[in-house]
Amino acid sequence: MKKLLSLMLVFLFLATSTFAQEKPNFDSKLPDKIKAVFDWTLEDPKDSEMAVNFISNFIKAFDEFNPMGEYSLAIVSHGPEALIFSKKNYEKYKNVVDRLNSMTKSYNLKIYVCRNTIRALGLKEEDLQPFITIVPAGVVELAKLQEEGYRLIPTVVHDLKKFKQ
Repeated sequence: MKKLLSLMLVFLFLATSTFAQEKPNFDSKLPDKIKAVFDWTLEDPKDSEMAVNFISNFIKAFDEFNPMGEYSLAIVSHGPEALIFSKKNYEKYKNVVDRLNSMTKSYNLKIYVCRNTIRALGLKEEDLQPFITIVPAGVVELAKLQEEGYRLIPTVVHDLKKFKQ
């Protein structure tokens, strides 16, 4: 029994020391072509700032690891964040709106906003920024884009700073 216990302790020591010295793998391979749709149904319009960072990170990854790769990007907004696209809220959300507008021009990002949502928020179609496209229903647009080969990326916003060690 003592031999078995000693053998187990030696094995445990070797296993933990081996794991402590190893590094995780880094896989930098990206596809040559991809279509991605970011599903925006954010709890708060302020979260859109961080959600835009997801799109920026996607673009940066391709620029760095597959600069010859092709991608098509879209956002489907069907939550409270749709308020950022209201012309009357421009000053409040200027930074994120300007970034998104720039991405529509520089990266051909398509932005679709749910008509049902804007109506529920008390907005009219003419109240929204001209660089977005209004669709009958966000969920239908998500399904349509997936039928066209877009990969669905749920956008879940977390404040990682509060977890940083």
